[in-house]
Amino acid sequence: MPHLFDHLSSVARVLSYTPLGLITDVDGTISPIAPSPYEARISSGCRQSLARLARHLALVAAISGRRARELRHLVGLPGLVYVGNHGLERWHKGKVKLSPRIDRYRPRVVTVLQELAQHLTIPGVYLEDKGVIAAIHYRRCPQPDVAREAILAHVSEKGWDKEFLIMEGRRVVELRPALSVNKGTVVTQLAHEYRLRGILYMGDDTTDVDAFRALRQLKEAGVVGYAVGVVEDETPGEVKAESDLNLRGVAEVERFLEWLVSRVAMPGPEDPQTGDKAM
Repeated sequence: MPHLFDHLSSVARVLSYTPLGLITDVDGTISPIAPSPYEARISSGCRQSLARLARHLALVAAISGRRARELRHLVGLPGLVYVGNHGLERWHKGKVKLSPRIDRYRPRVVTVLQELAQHLTIPGVYLEDKGVIAAIHYRRCPQPDVAREAILAHVSEKGWDKEFLIMEGRRVVELRPALSVNKGTVVTQLAHEYRLRGILYMGDDTTDVDAFRALRQLKEAGVVGYAVGVVEDETPGEVKAESDLNLRGVAEVERFLEWLVSRVAMPGPEDPQTGDKAM
């Protein structure tokens, strides 16, 4: 997979296609992976660059498996579009807008989490209530691979794979509504909504592969862009195989966003969101 910094001239050509959008995953992309979701922090360099880019690009969006309200609070920039729960939620005009037909999943998620809390006795497992998604984190388990197999076996034994989509991320298993909504459908929707001619998408996990594939389809329809995989030691093979270019961790994402600011942002007054002067 080619390294993005070896292909900056090609990326620079994308910037001439306007309207241009930047869409980024959060955890593992602009925030280092943390032991638990609540310990994550956005890179200060990424936050500053995103604030500046939001003033110059047609779209800057953050898309995540986190709930939309939590995502908006974590990133903390008013100029961005926030899409949570892998596309099931969107922060819109100060409140959360839900995808159709997902309310019916809430009672089942509550029941599933209660059952897991009582019977899934694996040291280090952390259960997360994401409203219409139940997440089972096993990053803190002494033997993560063993924990993963036990979690998947428990889910199958309960028959939950018949009513939910069972999806995996980096040290997490999620039970999601059985709907055709994912990061790929979000990318396609945003591209049409903002009439984008150029797109840069950054992500690090299997959930981002749907977005990579959607971008490939958009490119066949005339949109110009790159799917950028953010890779580390535990990056899934699909991310490396399906992305166009790669960045090596959050530190390189910071560098890339700084470069992007230098190409699209004109010198101007102090940024009201960060207090920093434009680059």
